[in-house]
Amino acid sequence: MSLFPAYDGDKSKKNSNSNAKNLETSAHANVDWQRNQSFEVPAQRCVNAPFYIRPLGSDSGSGSGSGSGSRLSSGASARSVAVPEAGSGANLESSLDSDTDQSDSSSGSGSSSKPKEDQSDSSTDSDCSLPKKKAQRRSLEFDGDVKYYVDKLAANYHLLWKTLPAFTRPKYLVNMRRLIDPMQLRHRDNQKRKRSRLSKSTSHKEPKLSSKEIAKKTQRIQELQSLLANEPQQLDSWLELHQLLASTVTKSNRLAIAEQQMHKLETALTHHEGNEMLLKLYVETAIATYSDSQVASKLEEMLKRTPYEFILWKALIMTTQGSMARCTVPDVLLTYELCMERMQRKHLDKRPLSPRQSDELMMKLFHNCVLFMRQSGHFDQMFALLKLVLNLNLKNDNLKCLSACEENEAPLIEYEELVLRSGMPMHEIWTRVERLRQSYNFLPYSEMVANPRDWQRCIEPMQVSPFLFPMKCVESGMQLLLLVMQMMKLPFVRTDCLAERLCSRIDQIGDSEAIETLLVEMGDRFTYSLPRHSSGLDYSTAVIQMAKQLATSPTFMSHAIGHELYVDCIAQTLLACSDGLQDSSQRLVFLLLYIRFERLRLTMLKIGGQLKAEQCVQARQRLRDLLMRPANKEITCLYTEMAITEYETAPNNENVERSSKILNIILGTSPDYQDTQMVQALVVRVELLLAQEKRTEALHLLKCLALGKSPSSRPDEIIATPDELVQCSTRLLDAALAAMREQAGGAVDPMPLCDYFAPNRVVLLLRTHCLMLCLLNEVDKAFELLDRLLAEPHFALEPKELERTRCRFLREQVRELQLLLVFHIPSRHNTLGRRLRTVLEPALVEFPRNMAFLHRWSELWTLPWYKLRSRLIQCKVGILSVLHLIIAAHMRFSQYFSRRGDVEEDVQSAQQNQRLLQYNRSLNIFETFLPTNPHRSAEEADQYWILRRNSLYWRLYLRCLSTEQTSFERSKRCLLMALDECPWDKSLYMEGITSVPQETSNMQDIMIEKEVRIFALPDELSVLRDANQKNISKY
Repeated sequence: MSLFPAYDGDKSKKNSNSNAKNLETSAHANVDWQRNQSFEVPAQRCVNAPFYIRPLGSDSGSGSGSGSGSRLSSGASARSVAVPEAGSGANLESSLDSDTDQSDSSSGSGSSSKPKEDQSDSSTDSDCSLPKKKAQRRSLEFDGDVKYYVDKLAANYHLLWKTLPAFTRPKYLVNMRRLIDPMQLRHRDNQKRKRSRLSKSTSHKEPKLSSKEIAKKTQRIQELQSLLANEPQQLDSWLELHQLLASTVTKSNRLAIAEQQMHKLETALTHHEGNEMLLKLYVETAIATYSDSQVASKLEEMLKRTPYEFILWKALIMTTQGSMARCTVPDVLLTYELCMERMQRKHLDKRPLSPRQSDELMMKLFHNCVLFMRQSGHFDQMFALLKLVLNLNLKNDNLKCLSACEENEAPLIEYEELVLRSGMPMHEIWTRVERLRQSYNFLPYSEMVANPRDWQRCIEPMQVSPFLFPMKCVESGMQLLLLVMQMMKLPFVRTDCLAERLCSRIDQIGDSEAIETLLVEMGDRFTYSLPRHSSGLDYSTAVIQMAKQLATSPTFMSHAIGHELYVDCIAQTLLACSDGLQDSSQRLVFLLLYIRFERLRLTMLKIGGQLKAEQCVQARQRLRDLLMRPANKEITCLYTEMAITEYETAPNNENVERSSKILNIILGTSPDYQDTQMVQALVVRVELLLAQEKRTEALHLLKCLALGKSPSSRPDEIIATPDELVQCSTRLLDAALAAMREQAGGAVDPMPLCDYFAPNRVVLLLRTHCLMLCLLNEVDKAFELLDRLLAEPHFALEPKELERTRCRFLREQVRELQLLLVFHIPSRHNTLGRRLRTVLEPALVEFPRNMAFLHRWSELWTLPWYKLRSRLIQCKVGILSVLHLIIAAHMRFSQYFSRRGDVEEDVQSAQQNQRLLQYNRSLNIFETFLPTNPHRSAEEADQYWILRRNSLYWRLYLRCLSTEQTSFERSKRCLLMALDECPWDKSLYMEGITSVPQETSNMQDIMIEKEVRIFALPDELSVLRDANQKNISKY
């Protein structure tokens, strides 16, 4: 039996033939025959009920003479309305329609002397003349002949506000009255409510259009359609028509309007093939209207006609990778493969790209593809692809560091046995074993192993070769190598200009989830002239603490088990890159990265209080072996980096003689100040002396540089007035600036990537000149000089005629120098915050991804929180803004409670208050960006479109909710929202199992369905645990 009897063909109703004839004859008189008659019920007497029942909306067509009873309204869900029987009969009769009464009477009298045709005509003609008959009583009880469901009981979920559907819950506004006078209004009730200044609502209702405006827009649409039919080459007219169709001129639903827009855009693309604006509108309209599967089918149809459009391929990647229903690892990799193949052959298109543009496009796709492999847990494929890249771009074939070695993986078995014997719950055992295997088994096998422990690690080059294509420009090879190191989580991007050159990714997808990027300042500070206590020790501690909690294996963080294997992998890869390159400047970059990576690891151990003398000795020996190579002996820059490493790892200021000795040896031999690396050694020596508050010795070195004397000269041998020193230093600086202007005037290509790491002569001399002015108590002149340089075209943010990357690099260095001078101004401590804010605000606007600027802005204790928060949000740097907001909140509460000086009895309560306040503020940080926030600003909405595809944001949010104040249900809702946005990220699944352990089996099933890499199968661990328990019970 069908759910709706009107569509049931097995059992027809009585008098169906007569109904058909009546409908044919009465079609001209009434159109009520078109109504659905599936809910016709014969009228019966109400049994043992003190009231009448009348269906809602009962009106039967007057033309259907043999119809049965009145029908229940579908909008009321077949419910009944009760009318008291004790009431007047006239009132009841007046409440019923005459058409219903006549149809009931005609259906109740089975015999009539008139024919059926005459009967229908007479019933139609006597609608107004016949008196109204009394309505029959309806019964609540129904027999077995009723063919539909009757809802006799009330729906319980309509009784409570909590059980109502989300979109049907009313929003109650509770106005509390004063206790003194309940009738008295509040003193603010008559005032106009103001919205908060800190956030502006983005959900504005569209104003209702008047009839004149609707007619005007409708006429304009008709004019544009007729115009484009004759002149389809006018692009502006197509764009205007698209906007007018999206307005509320017509009463069509959203789907009909979108389909009309899509049809117009497809027509426009036939006349404007490959237009980026039309393609973006087409993609946006399709994504906002249809489901992911429908969008993918439409994009595939468009790609069959135009196979070389990157915008369409990018949208297809986002639709496949970012959809929970469509995302599986093989499908996404296949989409990347097809896209890269088409883009590599884009020169066959009618509009080919230049070689540089083609390389940039392929670099974006390569970056996103490798990042997808890393986030989905397929480290074996990722490292096999990276090894293939290095083999093609280096002349060194010795890359054993990127291949698996069974000897290094031997401790894994012992750790697994300890976990299996621990007696922990099964989900804890699985997560720990999974992380252990991920730390040790991330490298692929170099050759086909006879009996491999994990067959998925046997990867041949042919399996990953479709994701790699040769670069068309020679300069792109260096960028590709740096991108490889960036994918291995090596933190070396500190400035905004370098981040802009290297962070090539697809919009909205491709933001890195590696928390290790925050550690870059521990290996490369923007200045060493500040003492250690003012260089951000609290900030560094907070960053290390956060990195330890959020780092995913494999990682070089010292807290992770098996980190030594990954540290050796990164270090050996850097050395292999330096050995395989022939260009000396490119070799120097990887040697610098190697030394800074050693310094970063030692600095982290020192801040955490875990640095041992043996570790320092081993690191020093490795650096000596590196410097003793014949190709590295004459590079002064490497000795300077080693001296900085000795200074940073020294336990206190008294044990810095080793670094001073290295720098004195470099400067002692008749220095050539025309050598940039020699000037760099002198600048580092000066800054280290300033950090130790030895201003006289620092000024002596600056005098030697300005006058061209040897640093080993005695102070009494240098006789010059301060004005003469400033003039000599100015001449040196002017000569360097003149050479820079001449070189920049003829530059056309972008700045080489090697220049971002090598010392710059203009920047070094500018720093020495400003430091000399500070030591001579003329800081104002230094600021005036820097402001004058910022106004020049060669230091412009967006130059019109000069090459862009060189000007931006110099401008960012000048901004860092302004920040350095603020700390050397001889002023009171209470004005430092105001001066820092004056310098940092424009610097963050121009270079928002500079780690030094973000670091110092997060440490402004005296700045109100809403100002600090708004500036970090306006930076629009994705996850970096959220991370620095969390760090700033943590440091603020730590500073506040550490300075209170409470007695011992109040320490516990103060710690509880600190945790509660920090929890509330951290929760507010995450919920600020969510679409559920009604006061979300436009900047926050834009940020969410980037943050929602970053698993680090959701993992932090889940950790914030993993407290006693939060229920598992709320954490589960957050987890489902996160998986809907990042269905490919393995670390998110692991975090969900930790936060919501009751969903472990579901998470594992989804991971298997999405083909996310799993190293330890749950069934395998269950068998191993039972076997260990049996062995233990025997003994």
